[in-house]
Amino acid sequence: MDSNTLDFTIFCVANVADRLKMNARDVYHKLRQSGIINDYIVPCYDVLHTFSKQYITDDLVLLMKKKGLIS
Repeated sequence: MDSNTLDFTIFCVANVADRLKMNARDVYHKLRQSGIINDYIVPCYDVLHTFSKQYITDDLVLLMKKKGLIS
């Protein structure tokens, strides 16, 4: 993972944590353990980083719901 992808991953975790009013560490663990970071955020960085903050956050929250990580 290069520094741009790492920065983007941190951006994603922080914004999802803010949206869900959760601790960023807990969000990171949920995203990592479910594979969302390594199977979605990192490989799709080139496309995802072109979208708005709201779109990215909405997308990740929806994905977390679909995977049963949040209700």
